[in-house]
Amino acid sequence: MEEEFLNPRDENNQVRHSIERYEQMIRNKDAYFFDVEAFLNIIDYYIERNDPVKALQVVEFAQSQHPDSVEFLLREAQLLAMVDRYNEALAILDKAEMITPTDADLFMIRGSIYSQQQKFELAIENFNKAIPLADELDLLYLNLAYVYESWGDYDKAINYLALCLEDNPENEVAMYELAFCFEFTERFQDSIDFYKKFIDMQPYSFPAWYNLGNVYNRMNRYEDALDAYDYCLVIKDDFSSAYFNKGNTLANLSRYNDAIECYKKTFEFEAPDALTYYNIGECYEQLEDLHKARDYYKKATKLDANLAEAWLGIGITLQSEERWFEATRYIKKALELDEHNAEFWFALGDAEYHMENYPAAEQAYQKVLELEPENHDIWLEYSHLLMADSRAEEALELIENGLVYHPDDAEILYRMACYHYSTGHIRESYQTLEAALDKNPDLCHAIFEYAPIMENDRNVAGLD
Repeated sequence: MEEEFLNPRDENNQVRHSIERYEQMIRNKDAYFFDVEAFLNIIDYYIERNDPVKALQVVEFAQSQHPDSVEFLLREAQLLAMVDRYNEALAILDKAEMITPTDADLFMIRGSIYSQQQKFELAIENFNKAIPLADELDLLYLNLAYVYESWGDYDKAINYLALCLEDNPENEVAMYELAFCFEFTERFQDSIDFYKKFIDMQPYSFPAWYNLGNVYNRMNRYEDALDAYDYCLVIKDDFSSAYFNKGNTLANLSRYNDAIECYKKTFEFEAPDALTYYNIGECYEQLEDLHKARDYYKKATKLDANLAEAWLGIGITLQSEERWFEATRYIKKALELDEHNAEFWFALGDAEYHMENYPAAEQAYQKVLELEPENHDIWLEYSHLLMADSRAEEALELIENGLVYHPDDAEILYRMACYHYSTGHIRESYQTLEAALDKNPDLCHAIFEYAPIMENDRNVAGLD
């Protein structure tokens, strides 16, 4: 047996040396001696590499050299749980408890196993047993929060996450988990109150400022959101997520150039991603710079060929330039990726309509009606297509169906008045027109666009 002796300059060198020496031992089929700490470091190394089988082999060898060490029993239980051998893991923990009944790690591991088995009451019982024994309470509170989340009790999860942050205000995992729970339960004002109180005590907590900005953004309080993101970035000026979400807020305020600047700022701290490119493309589209918009949409598809919205974006920019045939190619690509998206079908229908491919356009519009009958515009566009295809009676029937979904919609009523008039139902047209005028008289000019013949009717000609 070779005895290990090392006096390294730092802990990392010592850990690395132990791992190299252990692997050398395995290759040479030899047996070297390692102290308990060295074995624990080697086990943790394989756990971090997600290799529980090798880690279990180390545990077995470690137990042969240190049979009285409880640490290896606990590691073995952890590793058995990682490979779903829960009953064996629990049996080992029972054995460990007989040796050291006041070890917090024992109850934490057991609690985690019960949580994975969805035995939530037993999980909570064991985590609670660990509380008076543990040195790091924040991790215990975090685990309890996870259990309550899995159990569906988000209010209790929030309480334990708050306790976690009270014990360790720098626990970023807890801060972001808390944001998720507040978002999931839609307790937006409660979250604002919490973050403000937390920031009063921890003014340099950039995650708290960041989460506060996200809540304000969610509540459409965009100016407040910008202030929160700016404070966050003063504290941590390389936080790319804050720049990204600030960009979203600026876009919501129609400050598209500023939004683009924020999105591009993220590239200084992390590699560009498809969603950022897509958002930049949307901003350029809003600025009516179609070439740049299309360029960024294409960049997005190169990074993520499955980002359906980016393919649609390319198609929409081409539609804006009346390049209908080219547009259909990209819109169809978007539909290959998401065939249940009503917006995509609507865009395809518009392109096909402008190319006078009425059967294809109608098929696309029918898909929109199937997926999203509450969509106001589809009843107008689809019925207009039927009118263009000389199917006035069908157009009238369709718009009447649209009124079922939108009984108080003035625009649909005006369109119905037009179609009644075009099909010779003059009295019904007047009645419908009167109802539309009661709803919104400012839209009356539209009737002459869709039923020009009405301009010759002295009963309605003076409306425009």
